[in-house]
Amino acid sequence: MSRRQGRATTVSQAAIMAGVAMAWPGGASAQGTAPVTDGTVLLPTIDVQGMAPANTLRRAAPVNRLPGTVQDTPQTINVIPREVLEQQNVTTLEDALRNVPGITLTTGEGNGGVSGDQFRIRGFSAQNDVYIDGLRDFGAYQRDAFTYEDVSVLKGPSGYALGTGSVGGGIAVNSRLPHLGNSYGGVVTGGMGPLARATADFNVQVGETTALRLNLLGQANRAVDRDTSTGQRWGIAPSIAFGLGTDTTFSLEYLHYEYDQPSDAGVPIITRTGRYGVPATELGVPRSTWYGTGNDHDKVTVDRVTARLSHNLNNWLTLSNDTRVGFYDRDFAFSPVACSAACSGGLLAGGNPNVSFGGGVSPYTQTNWSIQNVSTATAKFTTGPLRHELTGGFDIWHEDFERRGYSYTSTRPDISLRGGGGTGIVQSVSGNATNFRDTETTGYGLFLSERLWLLPELSVIGGLRWSRYDIDYAAGTPGDAANTNIHAKTNVVDPRVAVVFEPTPAQTYYASYSTSSTPPGSYFTTFPAAVGQYNSNFDPEKNTIYELGAKVSLLDNDRLGIFGALYRIDKDNSLQADPATGDATQTSDKQRNQGVEVGITGQVTPEWNIIANYTYMDSETTESLTPENRGKRVQYVPEHAASFWTTYEINRASPLNLTVGGGVTWRSKVFLDAANTAQAPSNFALDAMVSHRINDNLRLQVNGYNLTDEVNYSALFSNRALPTAGRTVLVSLAAEF
Repeated sequence: MSRRQGRATTVSQAAIMAGVAMAWPGGASAQGTAPVTDGTVLLPTIDVQGMAPANTLRRAAPVNRLPGTVQDTPQTINVIPREVLEQQNVTTLEDALRNVPGITLTTGEGNGGVSGDQFRIRGFSAQNDVYIDGLRDFGAYQRDAFTYEDVSVLKGPSGYALGTGSVGGGIAVNSRLPHLGNSYGGVVTGGMGPLARATADFNVQVGETTALRLNLLGQANRAVDRDTSTGQRWGIAPSIAFGLGTDTTFSLEYLHYEYDQPSDAGVPIITRTGRYGVPATELGVPRSTWYGTGNDHDKVTVDRVTARLSHNLNNWLTLSNDTRVGFYDRDFAFSPVACSAACSGGLLAGGNPNVSFGGGVSPYTQTNWSIQNVSTATAKFTTGPLRHELTGGFDIWHEDFERRGYSYTSTRPDISLRGGGGTGIVQSVSGNATNFRDTETTGYGLFLSERLWLLPELSVIGGLRWSRYDIDYAAGTPGDAANTNIHAKTNVVDPRVAVVFEPTPAQTYYASYSTSSTPPGSYFTTFPAAVGQYNSNFDPEKNTIYELGAKVSLLDNDRLGIFGALYRIDKDNSLQADPATGDATQTSDKQRNQGVEVGITGQVTPEWNIIANYTYMDSETTESLTPENRGKRVQYVPEHAASFWTTYEINRASPLNLTVGGGVTWRSKVFLDAANTAQAPSNFALDAMVSHRINDNLRLQVNGYNLTDEVNYSALFSNRALPTAGRTVLVSLAAEF
């Protein structure tokens, strides 16, 4: 634990510091207020406490529907703590999730409105399963990490805790919220791309139990090794909290975030007779090749308000009520390209054929707003010799989505496969919408879970969630009487059962079973192909997980944690879309992903930190109406994936101090289609950092990414792949006061 005694500071000095400073990790608690002797107003003296446990198994579970710690929870949960986010200079949610093996990205179709953060957890879509402070974040956009305290991933179907969807699990982000005491800090980063970024975060205690916090962001950058134009983003997130350190706390946070950046649909897949199709960049097309035009853009504005109330009614009952209202506006256009068999043949013969443009070419605007309220009660009590932990509550949400598509009124020039596009190409756009898509969705959920200790070391968990899903969908051409109208109502039930054995507080062994359900129509808003042949008699997609696992904390003060799990996920009633027609049909297809995951987290020594994970995934389409798909691997699911990050402090608290760190992320090849005819090759990235604390207030850090300059791919689709940045170096100066 580090301790820094606060100093008396005048209000004018504090204002100056607040204007230029930014945040640094560590909570703070008030130690009293310095006396006023000459009329000067003095801020409280503070005591900055140490970080949360380096062993992330000892941290609280990421959503309050799962009470207890990560170690207590009978489910694989990967946690990326703020220390790692800062050491890696993480700027986006996507960057943070590179630390979690088993997550892949898909590019999606912009015309469907799903471009943005689209993740697959253990191969299954999680595009609607991002949770900020326990509440769903409904918008489809690229999230910046400037307000992040930590990021967690709940692996496996999680219908009980998260509701509809959550096929492969869910992504849970905790935000930086006000704390007692004063802290000021910031980070300025510059480097290759070029990139210029500054974040600010300051916290001010304004009463015995009240504090204010403000996070700021400004960034301009261009993608490394991609011939796109420069993008900008900025954000502001003020928050206030009351009742800190008391039995009743209330926080209110507002986020305004917007960006304007070029869109990037990646490079096409090249068809090869008798061999797997591969991205064009594997066959000599430069990694920098971008097929966009001056029309291609992604402009997003997010306004989000979150209110959270928690009350410890007594020593056995805790109540919470969390509410979020969000508004998301988007103006989007991009240029997904395809290379036909003739185009592929031309490239393989050494030529430079033209690419073709397909799905998602036309620009669109969309606006959506959402509201969600989750109320939770957790009771801990005994009946005779038995101990209980009962968690229950309700979840209500509504989302309204409106999208308008427009057409180009001028012809797009031909673009060659090797030459790419260019910002000089600009097409005119029609003034009136040529198509629309409007959706109103309302969800209701009731959940209840009981954990019963039969013995001090042995407990059983039984839980159930009932969800109702109502959707009203309209789409087509403005003024056309033949427009599509769908009204659907679905009820689903998702159970959760587990047995947990804890012979000591540092050891947890468990067996668990849970499900999640995806009602028909869940993705009408973001995946229009699902509407093509909608049938109200479709059964919900059902996803089931069986998991055996262990979590053990070791060494002094449980500073190091190790965990492992064997799991199997079965997916039934899969909804399939025809990529040529967009028609969607309910099939009897069944998919399975089974495997093992192991990891280590925490401190080997007080100077040596480590976070590492490996997963093996054996995926298969076990049943399909398409014979050639049976027995094939599930698309986008690698067989092996691993991440590793470690740091070591040298001469801590000395003028010659140094922190060095490094790590790798790796995954094996993935197939891009259900028939396994095209693949993206394996990814490997070697990263490193060096940090030096200049004095108590300043720290200099250098980060290197993909130091071996590999051609890797992040976002994937059936006929496209997005190359990631080549070798990149960034330099940061961080301040804390």
